[in-house]
Amino acid sequence: MPKYLPHMQYKDAISMGLAPLDSQHWIESDQDYSRYLNHKLALRQQGQRHIFDALLSSYEAQVELASALRRHLLEHHSALYCQLADGLCYLPDGIELPSSPKQPLWNASLWVADDVLIMQKLNDEHCLTAASLCSPSSWHLAEKIGQPMARIHDPVPTLHEKLTPKIDRFFDHLTVENPIQRFNWSLQGNNELGQFPGNKQIYPANTPLYYRCERQTLTRLPQTNAIAFTIRVYIYPMMALAQVPHALTQLKAAIDAMPASVRGYKDIIYFAPALQKYFSDLSSIKS
Repeated sequence: MPKYLPHMQYKDAISMGLAPLDSQHWIESDQDYSRYLNHKLALRQQGQRHIFDALLSSYEAQVELASALRRHLLEHHSALYCQLADGLCYLPDGIELPSSPKQPLWNASLWVADDVLIMQKLNDEHCLTAASLCSPSSWHLAEKIGQPMARIHDPVPTLHEKLTPKIDRFFDHLTVENPIQRFNWSLQGNNELGQFPGNKQIYPANTPLYYRCERQTLTRLPQTNAIAFTIRVYIYPMMALAQVPHALTQLKAAIDAMPASVRGYKDIIYFAPALQKYFSDLSSIKS
């Protein structure tokens, strides 16, 4: 059963959808962790250059985030992690996960399934200053590192007029005591975690599709005042949505209600033929 189906909760496809987060649930651990770890290590071994980057000015925030993440895992996930020098050991598989003074954020990101990013205020703008990003949703880290949030979100239609002022205010007022979570959803034509930008294609009828959900958390770090941004990706076969009452019906309704610009951003035109397998009538889904 799908764990999260945000289209059923947030009817607007471009929505902040912020909700309070219990700090004990900052990270969600489950039996799929090894898949995410192997995915990250494989990209690194392949020499993938777009999965980690950091400004020199982010180093202290990287160290603080790694320390906070380690404490969280030892305190709230002690059945899965134990202390290993300055790093961790993942108990179910006996995997040793060291820390690193050279790239603290990268090594800390290997402790969890989530991608881990850092945002800091530079020249009065909230900017992406460091990131371990192995499971992007159609964007390249190299194009976003060092950029302010307004520029990072440039490709998202309707976002500037609807949400950019709210996003700026949110980051200004995010407190250490009140972390936040939110969700995004999209579709994809395979079950790969990393959806790097590439050539787009039409998915013909009867092509199996997948529903992609991002669980995002935002946490203020007390010492550096940086914001820790985590992204956990969940991927479900579309047929799994049929197990949830009204999930497919509401997904069709969400697509039908999208402005043309948002349908384009979410590549609905490419998925429309394959969606016929899951929807009985796609006549109202415009190209």
